[in-house]
Amino acid sequence: MDKENKKGELHPVWFFVILSVITIVLSAILSFFGFQGTQTDVSLGSSSTSLLTVESLLSGSGIKFIVSESINNFLKFTPLGTIIIGLAGVGLMIKTGLLKSICKRLNKIIPRKTMFFIFSLLCIIMGFSVDFSFVIMIPVAAILFTEYKRSQVVGMTMAFASVAAGTNINIFLTSIDYSLIELAKSSVNLVDSNYSYGYAGNLFFVVISSLLLALVISIITEIIARKKPVRIGTEELEISEKLDKIGFKKSLLAFVIMCVLLVYAIIPGLPLSGFLLDSSQNMYINKLFGANSPFVKGFLYIASLIFIICAFIYGTATKQIKNGKDMIKHIQSSLNGLGEMLLLIFVASQFIALFKYTNIGNVVTVNLFNLVADIKPSFIILLLLSFVVIAISNIFVPSLSTKWTLFVPKMMPLFMKSNITPEFTGAMFRLASSVTNIISPIFSYFVVYLGFIGLYSKNDFTIRKCYKMLIPYFIAILILWLFIVFGWYVLKAPIGPNVFPTI
Repeated sequence: MDKENKKGELHPVWFFVILSVITIVLSAILSFFGFQGTQTDVSLGSSSTSLLTVESLLSGSGIKFIVSESINNFLKFTPLGTIIIGLAGVGLMIKTGLLKSICKRLNKIIPRKTMFFIFSLLCIIMGFSVDFSFVIMIPVAAILFTEYKRSQVVGMTMAFASVAAGTNINIFLTSIDYSLIELAKSSVNLVDSNYSYGYAGNLFFVVISSLLLALVISIITEIIARKKPVRIGTEELEISEKLDKIGFKKSLLAFVIMCVLLVYAIIPGLPLSGFLLDSSQNMYINKLFGANSPFVKGFLYIASLIFIICAFIYGTATKQIKNGKDMIKHIQSSLNGLGEMLLLIFVASQFIALFKYTNIGNVVTVNLFNLVADIKPSFIILLLLSFVVIAISNIFVPSLSTKWTLFVPKMMPLFMKSNITPEFTGAMFRLASSVTNIISPIFSYFVVYLGFIGLYSKNDFTIRKCYKMLIPYFIAILILWLFIVFGWYVLKAPIGPNVFPTI
C-alpha cells in the first residue's frame, strides 16, 4: 500500500479543512451551552470585568461571516503578500547561483556544527522582523543545508523552530516590549504604587536564553540530520570559478554599499537621513522598532530589493542574466509551484479567521488564567502552573499582546504577592508563549513552514510527517525553557541591570 494512503497520512490542506469543520461544530455546541469567561481589566488604578462568550458559526451572523468574509480573510492573511515579495528576492539569488556561491564559501570556512549554531542564532536575532525571518530564512536554510550535504527539509525545520521559538525573546527592544510593559503597569501599581518597571529589566535573561536556544536547536538538528542525511537535488548551474569570483566580489561590494546606505537611513540628525524612522516617537528605539516604523514595516521589501540587486549583479557577471527578460524569467521561475502553497494558505486563512471569530481561544485562555488565580498557588508551584497554562493557551491564542492583556490583571498581582518581580514574570510569560508556536495550527507562520516543506517534498508531504519533524524541537525547547525559568529563580541571578527574579 502506498504510504500516502496509510491511515494518518493527511495532507495539510485536508488537515485545515477538518479543523474548520470541527471549529464550526464546536462553536455551535459551546455557544448553545453558554460557555463563557470573565475578563478583568485594569486601568488608572481601578479594575472592571467583562464577559467573554463564544460566537456560534452556525448562527445567522456566523454563516454570513463564513460566506461573505472568505475572500477578505484570504487577502488579509499577512503571509500571503510577504511570501511573494520574499521569494522574488531570495528566489533570484537561488536561480542565478548567488546563494549557492555564498553557502559554498561558508562551507569551506565554517564547520557544519558551528554553522548550524550561527544560523539558528541569526534566525532568532532576525525575529524583530517576523515577515523577513520566516519568509527569507526558511528557503535560505534549504540551500545552506544542501551545501552541507544535509536534508533541505531538516534545514527548513530548524529555521522555523528557531524563529518561532525565538520571536518572543528577541534581544532588540521593540514596540511590543513597550506596549506589554505599559499594559502591566496598572496591575503592578495596584500592588506597589512605587514600583518602577524597567524597560531593559530582562536583558541578561533574553541574551542567555537566545544563546542557549540556538545551541539546543543546533544539537537537535545535528541529531535529526544524522538520521536523515538526504540531499535533495537542486538545479546545478555551470559557472566557471573565475566568473563566480568576479560575480561574488561585485555583488559583495554592492551589498556593503547598500547596507551602509541602509544604516545611514536609520541615523537621525544627518543630512537626508532618518527617513526610515517613525518621527512621531520620542525614544530612538521606538522610532526604529516601533509598530509604525518604516524600517520594520518595510524591512522585508528592503531586504528583497537588496537581494534582487545583488543577484542581478552576480547574474550579469556570470552570464546567467544577459538582459531584462532573463531576470524576469528567473524571478518567474522562482515563483513556480506556488499553486499548492496558495491553496494551503487559502484553506488555513479560513480556519484561522473562523477560529478567531468564535472567540473560543480567548474564552479558554481567560478561564485557564482565572483557574490559576482562584487556586492562588505561590512560588515555584505558581511558576510551573502558570508556565503550563500559558503554553497551552498559546496554542489557541498565539498573539502575545492578547494573552498578556488577559493574563496581567489577575496574575501579575499574584506573582508580586509571591515576591516575584514583574520583569521575571514577563520573561517567564514570553518563554511559555513561544514554546508552542512551532506546533500551533493557529500560528499564521506555521502555514508558511508547511508551504515551504510542500515545495521541497511534494511526494512526502503529510501533516503527520511535518509534526514528526517538529516534535523533537518542541520537547527540547520545552525542557530548556523550564530549566532556565526554574534555574534562574533558584539561583536568584540578575535578569537585567539591577533586576532580580524576586523582589
